[in-house]
Amino acid sequence: MGAEIDSRPMLGAMTLLLIMVMLVAGHNPHSSDYADLPLTTSASAQPKAMREDALKVVVARDGSIYFRNMKIGLEELPEMVRQAVKEGAERKVYLAADTRAKFGGVKVISDAIAESGVRDICLLAEKAAPR
Repeated sequence: MGAEIDSRPMLGAMTLLLIMVMLVAGHNPHSSDYADLPLTTSASAQPKAMREDALKVVVARDGSIYFRNMKIGLEELPEMVRQAVKEGAERKVYLAADTRAKFGGVKVISDAIAESGVRDICLLAEKAAPR
């Protein structure tokens, strides 16, 4: 009789790793879950928008406002931005507006951001593949 190596534990570990990678790879916790961003060929990468402490405001299709993934009212936005800046956040707001959101609603939100004292607003978009 010869000695055999049992490969079942290794197969189990590799299967578990594969499942974990498949579950995590498709989900970005900092993505704009509430908005379909507009497509443009001239978008540039904004890696700081992915940081935990980034001042990210999302305008959903229905006009709902999310600040750092928390639904808020328009009247709360200026004070929340001011407080985040006091706590050390970058003085730049990353605004992700759904492509179907009304311009008037987005303008009111950008005015509320400016009311907080932060004038640097970056509109987020997704880069479209060139044709």
